[in-house]
Amino acid sequence: MPYIAAGGLHFAIAIFFAIHAIRTGRHFYWLMILFSFPLLGSAVYFFMEYMPDLRMTRGGRKVIKAVSDAIDPNRALREAQADFERAPTVANRGALAAALSGLGRYDEAITHYNEAASGSYANDQHFVRGLASTNLLAERWSDARAAYERLFAIGRDVRQPDDDLGYAFTLAQLGDSGADDAFRHAIATSNGPVARCRYAQYLEGVSRMREAREIYEAVVKEGRLAPRHTQDLHKAWYRLAADALARNSQ
Repeated sequence: MPYIAAGGLHFAIAIFFAIHAIRTGRHFYWLMILFSFPLLGSAVYFFMEYMPDLRMTRGGRKVIKAVSDAIDPNRALREAQADFERAPTVANRGALAAALSGLGRYDEAITHYNEAASGSYANDQHFVRGLASTNLLAERWSDARAAYERLFAIGRDVRQPDDDLGYAFTLAQLGDSGADDAFRHAIATSNGPVARCRYAQYLEGVSRMREAREIYEAVVKEGRLAPRHTQDLHKAWYRLAADALARNSQ
């Protein structure tokens, strides 16, 4: 029975790729390969025909990156280290810092971001933003605040919604009185429920329960009425708001 099930799965995969081949006008010989060698043929088709198509779409690139990261999570870091050793440019240092941060090696990443965001690149928004966000991830709250304020001082046009939310979250962790206004600004510049949920969590933390509840209720209602793709995109945050309401009603 296991052999029959495995054979059926291989055949189903071959059918999937055969439909792709027909819809995209591939050569007829691919159908012969797919059905003559269901497992091997499907693997060859995936790498030679299907994967290049995936790379042409944003969603496909995310899938490929996720698979690549799962198979070899340190590949990006090795490549960034090799590039930096070959040519220790500021750009390569920044790429190395990003790779280190992506693997949770925040202290090393911060060292490289500090080096990159200095001298003639002291006002480079990409390096300063990386420094701010990595300090936030490392829970270096004072350093994160300083880096975000340094970023904002570069110019109003460099601010992004994630920067506003990161700054507000940092101020909240520091117990800074400016956190409330910072969260309101982050909500005004963002789309989706993330900033509102973070603000509601902050309000809960300072015992402003009624205001927090109102925000959670609005988020849950939005999630119920949102299109399916929006529900899927923000599913975790809509669930967080619903759970918070349920918890606070007990």
